[in-house]
Amino acid sequence: MNSQALIYKVQDYGESSKLLYIYTPLGKYTLVAKGVKNYKNNFFHLADNLNLISVELNPDKPMQTLKKGKLVNSYENLKKDYQTFIIVSKLLNVIDKLFINLEHQDRLFNLVVNLLEYEDLELAYLSLLVKLTYSLGYRLTFHNEGVKGFNLMLGRTVKEEESLSLDLDLTLTTYLKLIYYGKEEINIKKEILYKLFEFIKAYYKYHLDYEIKGI
Repeated sequence: MNSQALIYKVQDYGESSKLLYIYTPLGKYTLVAKGVKNYKNNFFHLADNLNLISVELNPDKPMQTLKKGKLVNSYENLKKDYQTFIIVSKLLNVIDKLFINLEHQDRLFNLVVNLLEYEDLELAYLSLLVKLTYSLGYRLTFHNEGVKGFNLMLGRTVKEEESLSLDLDLTLTTYLKLIYYGKEEINIKKEILYKLFEFIKAYYKYHLDYEIKGI
Protein backbone atom coordinates (compact mmCIF):
# COMPACT_ATOMS: atom_id res chain seq x y z
CA MET A 1 0.00 0.00 0.00
CA ASN A 2 1.01 3.61 -0.52
CA SER A 3 1.29 5.77 2.59
CA GLN A 4 2.61 9.11 3.68
CA ALA A 5 5.40 8.92 6.23
CA LEU A 6 7.28 11.42 8.35
CA ILE A 7 10.96 10.65 8.88
CA TYR A 8 11.51 11.33 12.58
CA LYS A 9 15.00 9.82 12.88
CA VAL A 10 17.82 8.83 10.55
CA GLN A 11 20.71 6.49 11.36
CA ASP A 12 23.73 5.39 9.34
CA TYR A 13 23.57 1.76 8.27
CA GLY A 14 26.82 0.37 6.96
CA GLU A 15 29.05 2.37 4.66
CA SER A 16 26.48 3.44 2.09
CA SER A 17 23.00 3.01 3.54
CA LYS A 18 20.73 4.55 6.18
CA LEU A 19 17.90 3.47 8.44
CA LEU A 20 14.89 5.75 8.12
CA TYR A 21 12.60 5.69 11.12
CA ILE A 22 9.20 6.77 9.87
CA TYR A 23 5.85 7.62 11.41
CA THR A 24 2.76 6.85 9.35
CA PRO A 25 -1.03 6.73 9.83
CA LEU A 26 -0.50 3.06 10.70
CA GLY A 27 2.24 3.66 13.26
CA LYS A 28 6.03 3.51 13.22
CA TYR A 29 8.21 1.57 10.79
CA THR A 30 11.87 1.33 9.86
CA LEU A 31 13.01 1.57 6.25
CA VAL A 32 16.38 0.33 5.05
CA ALA A 33 17.45 2.89 2.48
CA LYS A 34 20.20 1.10 0.58
CA GLY A 35 22.96 3.18 -0.99
CA VAL A 36 21.34 6.55 -0.21
CA LYS A 37 24.60 8.11 0.98
CA ASN A 38 25.56 8.28 -2.69
CA TYR A 39 24.17 11.49 -4.19
CA LYS A 40 23.43 9.60 -7.42
CA ASN A 41 21.01 7.29 -5.60
CA ASN A 42 17.35 7.80 -6.56
CA PHE A 43 16.40 8.26 -2.91
CA PHE A 44 19.30 10.47 -1.88
CA HIS A 45 17.02 13.52 -1.51
CA LEU A 46 14.43 11.55 0.47
CA ALA A 47 16.65 10.23 3.25
CA ASP A 48 16.67 13.30 5.48
CA ASN A 49 15.29 13.88 8.94
CA LEU A 50 11.96 15.74 8.99
CA ASN A 51 11.03 14.85 5.44
CA LEU A 52 7.41 13.99 4.70
CA ILE A 53 7.49 11.31 2.02
CA SER A 54 5.14 8.97 0.19
CA VAL A 55 6.27 5.32 0.18
CA GLU A 56 5.16 1.84 -0.74
CA LEU A 57 4.66 0.13 2.61
CA ASN A 58 3.90 -3.39 3.78
CA PRO A 59 1.86 -2.72 6.95
CA ASP A 60 2.76 -6.14 8.39
CA LYS A 61 6.55 -5.65 8.34
CA PRO A 62 8.01 -3.37 11.02
CA MET A 63 11.31 -3.24 9.11
CA GLN A 64 11.49 -3.23 5.32
CA THR A 65 13.51 -1.97 2.37
CA LEU A 66 12.73 1.37 0.77
CA LYS A 67 11.73 0.51 -2.80
CA LYS A 68 9.43 3.27 -4.00
CA GLY A 69 9.12 6.77 -2.65
CA LYS A 70 8.76 10.44 -3.41
CA LEU A 71 9.19 13.65 -1.48
CA VAL A 72 5.97 15.35 -0.31
CA ASN A 73 7.38 18.11 1.90
CA SER A 74 10.98 18.76 2.96
CA TYR A 75 10.01 21.45 5.52
CA GLU A 76 12.98 23.52 4.45
CA ASN A 77 11.53 26.51 6.32
CA LEU A 78 11.91 24.55 9.57
CA LYS A 79 15.40 23.27 8.80
CA LYS A 80 17.09 26.50 7.77
CA ASP A 81 16.74 28.16 11.19
CA TYR A 82 18.77 26.43 13.91
CA GLN A 83 16.60 27.46 16.86
CA THR A 84 13.43 26.42 15.05
CA PHE A 85 14.89 23.05 14.14
CA ILE A 86 15.88 22.45 17.77
CA ILE A 87 12.22 22.81 18.82
CA VAL A 88 11.06 20.58 15.99
CA SER A 89 13.68 17.99 16.96
CA LYS A 90 12.16 17.83 20.43
CA LEU A 91 8.76 17.21 18.87
CA LEU A 92 10.25 14.39 16.79
CA ASN A 93 11.86 12.97 19.93
CA VAL A 94 8.40 12.68 21.50
CA ILE A 95 7.35 10.55 18.52
CA ASP A 96 10.45 8.41 18.97
CA LYS A 97 10.10 7.88 22.72
CA LEU A 98 6.36 8.00 23.47
CA PHE A 99 4.49 6.91 20.34
CA ILE A 100 4.43 3.23 21.31
CA ASN A 101 1.37 0.99 20.90
CA LEU A 102 -1.00 3.95 20.82
CA GLU A 103 -4.53 3.84 19.44
CA HIS A 104 -5.81 6.14 16.69
CA GLN A 105 -2.44 6.42 14.96
CA ASP A 106 -4.09 7.98 11.92
CA ARG A 107 -5.40 10.86 14.03
CA LEU A 108 -2.03 11.35 15.70
CA PHE A 109 -0.29 11.36 12.34
CA ASN A 110 -2.65 14.04 11.01
CA LEU A 111 -2.13 16.00 14.24
CA VAL A 112 1.67 15.95 13.86
CA VAL A 113 1.52 17.03 10.21
CA ASN A 114 -0.87 19.84 11.12
CA LEU A 115 1.34 21.02 14.00
CA LEU A 116 4.34 21.27 11.69
CA GLU A 117 2.44 23.97 9.80
CA TYR A 118 2.15 26.19 12.89
CA GLU A 119 3.92 29.53 12.81
CA ASP A 120 4.71 29.18 16.52
CA LEU A 121 6.63 25.90 16.81
CA GLU A 122 6.87 26.22 20.59
CA LEU A 123 3.08 26.19 20.69
CA ALA A 124 3.10 23.20 18.33
CA TYR A 125 5.40 21.32 20.71
CA LEU A 126 3.26 22.20 23.72
CA SER A 127 0.08 21.25 21.85
CA LEU A 128 1.43 17.81 21.01
CA LEU A 129 2.33 17.17 24.65
CA VAL A 130 -1.06 18.36 25.88
CA LYS A 131 -3.11 16.39 23.35
CA LEU A 132 -0.97 13.27 23.70
CA THR A 133 -2.03 12.83 27.33
CA TYR A 134 -5.29 11.34 26.03
CA SER A 135 -3.60 8.62 23.97
CA LEU A 136 -1.16 7.84 26.78
CA GLY A 137 -4.03 7.12 29.17
CA TYR A 138 -3.60 10.21 31.35
CA ARG A 139 -6.15 12.50 29.76
CA LEU A 140 -6.90 15.95 31.11
CA THR A 141 -10.46 16.35 32.37
CA PHE A 142 -12.33 19.65 32.24
CA HIS A 143 -15.61 20.47 33.97
CA ASN A 144 -17.85 22.88 32.10
CA GLU A 145 -19.05 25.11 34.93
CA GLY A 146 -17.95 26.46 38.29
CA VAL A 147 -14.24 25.93 37.69
CA LYS A 148 -11.50 27.84 39.50
CA GLY A 149 -8.34 26.05 38.33
CA PHE A 150 -6.60 22.75 37.62
CA ASN A 151 -5.09 20.07 39.85
CA LEU A 152 -2.05 18.26 38.44
CA MET A 153 -2.21 15.13 40.62
CA LEU A 154 -5.86 14.41 39.77
CA GLY A 155 -5.53 15.57 36.17
CA ARG A 156 -8.73 17.59 36.26
CA THR A 157 -10.24 20.97 36.87
CA VAL A 158 -11.17 22.00 40.39
CA LYS A 159 -14.65 23.31 41.13
CA GLU A 160 -15.40 26.38 43.21
CA GLU A 161 -16.74 24.38 46.14
CA GLU A 162 -13.73 22.05 46.32
CA SER A 163 -10.77 22.67 48.64
CA LEU A 164 -8.19 20.99 46.41
CA SER A 165 -4.90 22.75 45.65
CA LEU A 166 -4.54 24.59 42.34
CA ASP A 167 -1.57 24.02 40.06
CA LEU A 168 -3.06 26.34 37.43
CA ASP A 169 -5.30 29.35 37.99
CA LEU A 170 -8.49 29.91 35.98
CA THR A 171 -6.79 31.89 33.19
CA LEU A 172 -4.12 29.25 32.58
CA THR A 173 -6.72 26.50 32.84
CA THR A 174 -8.78 28.21 30.15
CA TYR A 175 -5.79 28.29 27.78
CA LEU A 176 -4.95 24.67 28.61
CA LYS A 177 -8.49 23.68 27.63
CA LEU A 178 -8.28 25.65 24.39
CA ILE A 179 -5.09 23.83 23.45
CA TYR A 180 -6.43 20.42 24.50
CA TYR A 181 -9.59 20.64 22.41
CA GLY A 182 -8.46 23.09 19.72
CA LYS A 183 -7.83 22.06 16.12
CA GLU A 184 -6.23 25.29 14.95
CA GLU A 185 -3.36 27.50 16.05
CA ILE A 186 -4.28 30.10 18.65
CA ASN A 187 -2.65 33.34 19.72
CA ILE A 188 -0.99 32.92 23.09
CA LYS A 189 1.48 35.11 24.94
CA LYS A 190 4.87 33.57 25.57
CA GLU A 191 4.53 34.13 29.30
CA ILE A 192 1.40 31.96 29.35
CA LEU A 193 2.89 29.39 26.99
CA TYR A 194 5.96 28.91 29.20
CA LYS A 195 3.84 28.54 32.35
CA LEU A 196 1.73 25.90 30.64
CA PHE A 197 4.86 24.14 29.46
CA GLU A 198 6.20 23.96 33.01
CA PHE A 199 2.86 22.48 34.04
CA ILE A 200 2.80 19.81 31.33
CA LYS A 201 6.44 18.99 32.03
CA ALA A 202 5.54 18.38 35.69
CA TYR A 203 2.44 16.44 34.58
CA TYR A 204 4.50 13.98 32.52
CA LYS A 205 7.02 13.63 35.32
CA TYR A 206 4.36 12.87 37.92
CA HIS A 207 2.08 10.58 35.90
CA LEU A 208 4.53 8.88 33.52
CA ASP A 209 7.89 9.44 35.23
CA TYR A 210 9.07 10.88 31.90
CA GLU A 211 11.30 13.94 31.60
CA ILE A 212 10.15 16.29 28.87
CA LYS A 213 12.86 18.31 27.13
CA GLY A 214 12.39 22.02 27.74
CA ILE A 215 11.57 24.68 25.19
